[in-house]
This record gives sequence, C-alpha cells and structure tokens, in this order.
Amino acid sequence: MKTKQLKLRNDAIRSAAAILIALAAGGSGQAWAQSNATTTIFGEVRTPAGATVVIENLATGAQRSLTPDKSGRYTANSMPPGRYAVKVLRSGAVEATREVEALVGTGVEASFGAGADATQTVVVKASRPVIDVSNTNNGVVFTAKELRALPVANDIASVVQLTPGANRGTNSQYGNAPSISGSGQSENAFYVNGFPVTNILTQVGSSELPFGAIANMQVLSGGYGAEFGRSTGGVINVTTRSGGNKFEFGGKLQYTPARLRGAPENTYWPQTGAHPDTDGKLLFWNRDNSTASHVAGVYGSGPIIKNKLFAFVALEQTNSDSQAVSASTNSSAATAAKSGWTNTHTRTDRYLAKFDWNLTDDHHIEFTRLYDRTIGTGASYGYNYATLTRGDTVTTVTPKTINCCGSGSNPGADASIVKYTGYLTDNLTVTALYGDTHSVHQRIPFGYDPTLAQTSSSITTQVPGLTYNNPQTVTGSLPDPLSSDSQKGLRLDAEYKLGAHSLRGGIDRIKVNSLVGSVLAGGYSWTYRFTTNPTRLINGAFETTAQGGGYGPQGYYVSRDLNTKTARPSSTQSAQYIQDHWQVADRVLLDLGLRREQFTNYTTTGDAFIEQRNMIAPRLGVTWDVMGDSSLRLFANAGRYHLPVPSNLSSNMASPLLRTSQYYTYTGVDPITGAPTGLHAISNPYSANNAYGQARDAREVTAIGLKPLSQDEVSFGFEKALSHRLVTGANFLYRRLNDTNDDTCDQRPIDAWAARNGVDTSHWGGFQCAIMNPGRDNNLFIDFGDGKGERQVNISAAEWGNPLPKRTYKALTMFVEHPFADGWYGKLTYTLSALKGNMEGQTDTIGGGDVALTVSDDHKELMYNSYGYLPGDHRHQIKGYGFVQVTPQVLLGANVALISGAPRNCIGELPANLQFSDDYGAAYFFCNGKPSPRGSAGRMPWQTQVDLNAAWMPSSFKGLSLKLDVFNVLNRQTVTRYNETREDGSGGISRSYLQVAGRTAPRSVRLSAEYNF
Repeated sequence: MKTKQLKLRNDAIRSAAAILIALAAGGSGQAWAQSNATTTIFGEVRTPAGATVVIENLATGAQRSLTPDKSGRYTANSMPPGRYAVKVLRSGAVEATREVEALVGTGVEASFGAGADATQTVVVKASRPVIDVSNTNNGVVFTAKELRALPVANDIASVVQLTPGANRGTNSQYGNAPSISGSGQSENAFYVNGFPVTNILTQVGSSELPFGAIANMQVLSGGYGAEFGRSTGGVINVTTRSGGNKFEFGGKLQYTPARLRGAPENTYWPQTGAHPDTDGKLLFWNRDNSTASHVAGVYGSGPIIKNKLFAFVALEQTNSDSQAVSASTNSSAATAAKSGWTNTHTRTDRYLAKFDWNLTDDHHIEFTRLYDRTIGTGASYGYNYATLTRGDTVTTVTPKTINCCGSGSNPGADASIVKYTGYLTDNLTVTALYGDTHSVHQRIPFGYDPTLAQTSSSITTQVPGLTYNNPQTVTGSLPDPLSSDSQKGLRLDAEYKLGAHSLRGGIDRIKVNSLVGSVLAGGYSWTYRFTTNPTRLINGAFETTAQGGGYGPQGYYVSRDLNTKTARPSSTQSAQYIQDHWQVADRVLLDLGLRREQFTNYTTTGDAFIEQRNMIAPRLGVTWDVMGDSSLRLFANAGRYHLPVPSNLSSNMASPLLRTSQYYTYTGVDPITGAPTGLHAISNPYSANNAYGQARDAREVTAIGLKPLSQDEVSFGFEKALSHRLVTGANFLYRRLNDTNDDTCDQRPIDAWAARNGVDTSHWGGFQCAIMNPGRDNNLFIDFGDGKGERQVNISAAEWGNPLPKRTYKALTMFVEHPFADGWYGKLTYTLSALKGNMEGQTDTIGGGDVALTVSDDHKELMYNSYGYLPGDHRHQIKGYGFVQVTPQVLLGANVALISGAPRNCIGELPANLQFSDDYGAAYFFCNGKPSPRGSAGRMPWQTQVDLNAAWMPSSFKGLSLKLDVFNVLNRQTVTRYNETREDGSGGISRSYLQVAGRTAPRSVRLSAEYNF
C-alpha cells in the first residue's frame, strides 16, 4: 500500500465526525464497549420474554440486573474486572447460570439457549474466552495467576517484554523503559486503575506498585480506540486486586543471592589496529561485580462491611546491594585509590491500598492509594588493578538519592485516585475519576550542610597571615532540594446504548507541575581573588578595590557567586472523544471514534510557549465474527495518534538562569567557615552573559504554529480457534511518523536572513536553540538587540536544510496459543519487522538523555546519511512462554526469547569540505571522510534468553508455595551495544571504537517463598 493511501486527510476527518453524529439517530442489534480500567459482559438470552439477567460479582456479592432487549441481547458495560456468575431469572427463579472471568479492557460473552423447557439450573464454568470478538485492538492481557506462574522479573517493563513487537529500549540512559512496535521509550502511556502513572517529567517509564497487587495487566501494542491518547507507542493498563467477602492474607519472601549469579564478562579495549598500547587489553575487571536483592511483602483483604465495603492492602520492600569496579585500567592512580570500587544499596518501598464501596448495586465508589519510593546510598573504596582487590577503607560516602537522578531513575509516586461508577439505567452508565500524585527527587551528600557556603582560594589570592578554610565537603552543584513533580487529573465518561449502537464519550484534563534544576551546594560560593592594579575598575564594579578599603588597596577582594538554574515547568493536557461501537450486523462490529486533543506547555513564569490545539485523531476499527460462534475473528483498524511534549523540555529550553558575581573587599576571614568578614560591596550582582534569572521570552523558544508529534497507523489480522485447546492467528501492523518536535540550534540560517534584511546583529547575544518541526518552514520571533524589539523571522525548510522526519514500522506477527486446559498453558509468537527512518523519536541512541531534545536536528549536517535501519530494528523475534501443572503440587514455567541483533552505525567527523566552526566533531554519519548511512555497519549478534522456574505447593502445608526462578539459564551475555564513534578528533581511529557498551545481564537465580491463607 502506498504511503499516500495511508494519509488521513481532512475530508476523512470530517466524514468520520459526520458519521458519528448520524449514528445517534438509532438502529437495532447488539453493541459493547470497554474502557481503560473496566470490562464488559455481554450475551444473548434465546427466549427473552419475562427474563432478567443478573450479574453477580463472586468476590463481593455485588449484583447488577439487566433486561434483555426484544432480540434477547444484553450488555453490561464498565464492570470491574473479576469473576462473575451470570444468571437468567424467570418468575423469580434461577433458570441458568454461567460463570465467567472478565479481564480488563476486553469483553466476555455469556449466552443462554432457549429456556422454555428448562427444568433445572445449568452451571457452566469458563475461565477465559478463547477468542474475544468484542474489540478491534492489538494487545494481550496477563492475569495475576499467569504472572505468578511465569518466570518474569517483578516489574511492569519486564512483563511488557513478553508481548510481540516489544523490545528493550535502545538508550540505557532511560533505564529499562520499553520500546513498543517501533516507538521511542517516551511514547508509551501507563495507567493504574484508570489513572495515568507515566513519568510526569519525561514521559519515560512509570511509577510501580507491589507486584502481587496486580490483578490484570493489559498491553496494547496498537489499534486502541479514541478513549486512549498521549501515546504513539503502547498503552499499559493495570488494574489492581480488590477485597471481597472472604478474608485473605499472605506474605512473600524473595532472595536473589549474589553467589548464584553468573560472573559478568570483563570489558576489553577493542582491536582497532591503530593503538597497540591498548588494543585487546583489559579495560574494566568486571568478574567480581555482584548484586544481591531481598524482597519482603505482605497483603491482606476482606470485607469491612459484608457485601458493601471492602479493602485490599499490599506492602512490599526491596533491598538491593551491588558492588562493582568503577575505575578502569586507564584511570589515574589517584582516582583508582580513591574511588576505584563502589558499593551501593537501594531500598524501594511500595504500598497499595484499594477500598471498594458498593453504595447500592447501581452505584460504586473506589479509592486507590499508591506509594512508590526508591532510596539509594553508597560508598567508594580504593581498587588495585595489580592485585585485582578493593581496599578495606571507605574513601567516600556517596550521596543519598530519593527517586533520583537521571532520565532512567524511578519516578516514584504518592498518589490518590477516586472513581465513581453509576449504572443509572440499563442503557446509561456514567464514570468519574479524579486523581493526584506527587513525587520528590533529591540528592543529599553525606555530611552535607546546606547552610554552609563553598569557598575557593589559592596561594596567589590569599592574604598572608590569614587562614582560608573550606569546611563545605561538597563542591559544584546539586539538584534543587525542592525538586518534585505533581499531577492532577480529572476524567468523565458516559456510555449509552442506543439500539445497535453503544455510544461512549468523555473528557479528561491533566495538569502537570514540576520543579527541576540545580543550585550551588551551600546556596552560593565565596571566591577569593586578587588584582595587580587596585586602582582599576573591575568589569561590572562601581568602585575600585582600593576605594573599597580593607585589604582592597593591596589588591585582595572576594566575589559572592550564584549559579542557579531552577525551572518550574508546567503543562496542561486535555482531550474530548466520542466512540461508537456499532453492531452493523449480527457478526460485524464497527468501531468509529474521534478524539480531539489540546497540549499546552508553560514556562517558569507561566507563559505558554507551546500551544498545540484542536488536534483531531480519527479512529476506525472493525471486527467480524465470521462463523458467529467466536471461533474465527477478522479485524482491522486505522487511526491517528498524538504525543505531547514532556515538561522537561521547558526546564531545558525556557528556564531562567541565574549566574552572577558580586564583588567585595574584606577585612578578615572566619577561620571556621572560611567566609570573609568586614565586607564592603564594590559592585552590584553582575553577569557577564546577562544571566540574571530572567526567563527567555516564550515567543522565542518555539517556532510559530508548531505542529504536534503525530503518527498514523493501520493494521489487520485474524484469530482462529482450531479447537477449544488451540488458537492461532496473525496480524500486520504499519506505522508512519508524520511530524515531530525537536530543538534546532543552527544560527547560520538566521544570520543569512539578517544579512538579507539589513538587520544589525552586533548587539545580539546569539541564537539559543528553539523547538521546531524538522523538515518544514519554521518561523521565529527574535529580538536582535537593535532596539526594534522582536520581529518575525521567516525561514524556509530548504534554508534550515533538515529533512522531514521519517520513521516507518512494518510488522507481521503470527502466533499459536494453547489456552489453559489439560493442566497447561503456552503461547508462541514470531514477528517479522522492519523499522526504518532518519528519526528515532523523542529519545535517541546517539545523543544525550534529554527527552525531546535530541542531537539529530541541531543542524542539517547531522541528518546527512541519517536514513536507514533504526537502532530499534530487530528483524526477527521469536517469543514463547507458558506453564504446566505437572502435579497438583508441582508447577513448571518457561519464558524464551530469540531476537535478532540491531543494526550498527559508524559515526565520525564531517569531510573537510563540510566542516564548520561550530560543528560537533565526531557525531555524523560519515566514516573516514566517506558517507556511512545509518545502520549500514553490520548487525549486533542474536540475543537468546531462556528463563525457567519450578514451584512446589506441598499438600501437607496448604497455602505455601516454594519457587525457584532461573533467568538467562544459558548465561549468554550477548553484546547489545558497541561504541559506534570511529574518529578521535585528530583524524585517527578512536581507541574505543567498537568497545562493548552493553550486554544482557548474566544468569541469576531467585528463591521465593509465599504463603496465603
């Protein structure tokens, strides 16, 4: 299919809106819908006259009564996931019952035959439907039972890796945040009980919860409906366990011992052929590196008021201890002796409390409390490479961190979520959700006194006879001690059945606030100075040092220095949507959706510098129950998806910088604090670069009319139940990036514009980068300092020179699944895919760790030869997982992944004829002066991961489970990344070219004991 055929034009958008409006006119038949935290139960009663359908939650006893329509069909929307008894009552008596398990985001069918001749209750138990014909999306749902049975690490990102098309992110700076279906690591949306828990500041990763508190986890890798937005990757949708009428308690202990881990591979200098002094020699001795962890958790659930009010509470603490060499053989002797070996301790505290209140059978309130905090501490020791041993004495105590620091750090959470569900009539359901969360980020050095300023002096700046002390143990800058993120969200949804239509619409609004930045340790610093000419004014001063008195006439003075870059970025994200699940025929469901979004980012001063309004995202899906018995489903969907700009962008681009020095003469020095005494100011605070804490003008930060990052998608496929014990299927997914937002820092086009228009730039401070749409005309407001204020500078795409962003993902996935039956479950998938383009997304592999501020588009030369296979391209993926109940006491599980290697690059310097004064050195798709297109330098090796486990549930001790998990059984520490920079800046080959920069983790063993009663 040609690219132009996939483009969603404005007339298609208008048509979709017109269809949705027309659908309100009516129709007949059956329809259903699923929201992001609920499920749907639907079916047919063959003889509807006089029948009532009662749906009872088996855990809480809550009931919902429905009257089938004249054709016998019924639908119960917005039901909490769980096990239900669906009953048909006639004349007050139960005629038939079916038990079903309803999972998050899906639909489950419970239909009944003719009841006229029924003489007894029929109970049919079903754990999960074989094929769900009630939705059009691409995804998978994991239940708590499956997560307990499979050998998988106990975090959300690891579970995501089980799904087809999901991979570890390409940039380790963003931790283990996944890449889903060709997307970047910041392009996923995470929810817990319907509330977004995606990293507030960067959109990378999410808050976590006690793993055992997960009831259902849905991973949507494409094709999701209009109610979902703010994602061009995947949607990870978690619902938690709830209490019921039965009291349940339990606890677990997990231990991953260091002694049972495989020894990490050493790191050696690569064989470059150009550096015989290092080629092939040891760089890092890693074999003694080790990690051990302990996990302890408890939970309890039950009724506070039977059939009315229920509680579930889970607490979990993880303690991890790691030790590793931190100096290389290339480090100086002083560095190795002081900080050659590092021990770190990490403690993660998590808890979740869930309360459910059935006001009546038709009105339900739930409250969720979620807490997630990670604290890190550590110490450094000396290391001797001659003996390969660490010292016994602590040389440095490393800073304590709380949910900090770096792009991949745990974002943390302290969240409260309230949700109301009202079944106002059989046809009308209303839900309302409000949530807020707050998270702090701190880095606290050992022994740090925040009230003690830093001091700096040298023998040439000290007055003879005075004592210059520097008791502040911390130098440089620290994260602002008040660094934090907060988010408040409100969502309203309504569902209404109108004949063959199930209409769902809603609005939501999210407000994000952060405080991020750095300040000098101690708040400021004293820098002692000396001038050889006391009678001459210092730059920025209003008096000479001689006029200031004290030691000033001798040339001695001091500056009080401030260096603060603290931002308070905020953003507002809102959306409105309407979705119609239209049962156009008994076997055909049409899913029509339209979403409208607005994203606004604000500077520290509250000025909007990015306003992306009226973004229209049509969604279309269809599913066909070919045989009418849920044994064969054909489906297809298409849509447009938008992604907001993360708040951290404004903390980098639009934050105020305070960098001043104020000069004083002095009469003495405090011998304890090192601070000057007898101060006399000879200047006001002065900044050589005009950094007085003022924010950049919001109009200068962003191109006029900035388009949002958007992506179009189309997919189609089928699922076929060969029997109740075997299901197969396949689907094809195509994604195409339309636009992206990125910073551009190239001043040359602006200089050319100024020259053409006769603008005096002699007083202009220069271009400080701006957010633009690469490959398009980008017009800016710029104040050139010539007294004429801001003016609009119009520069064409050709003048900027950056190409349009390109990123396409094509994937064919095939699977075969054995639903749990005969004591075992298994699923095997194969994905053949291709990810090509010149842009990875908001995150990239080659550049740094600032989301939405990649290096790629800083200037046009960086995009030369940039089109090719992207770092997230893994041509072949084979994934399989499952478990078997060997005996009632023994359960075995497996998780296997075989993934082909990613493409490699060769990065170097520009050819001599393209070099310019502000180029970035070895950062281009050129090698040895010749073009080196992206992804053309070969492939990484295949990754093979085999994880196995075994659990024993002794019959003599009911409720006890003992389990052994072995991850990476084969201990294959496959190389996942090399250093791809070939040039060394002087025309030669870098001695670290093709040095190993990442490997898969070595084998580890997890021992678990769990007891439930």
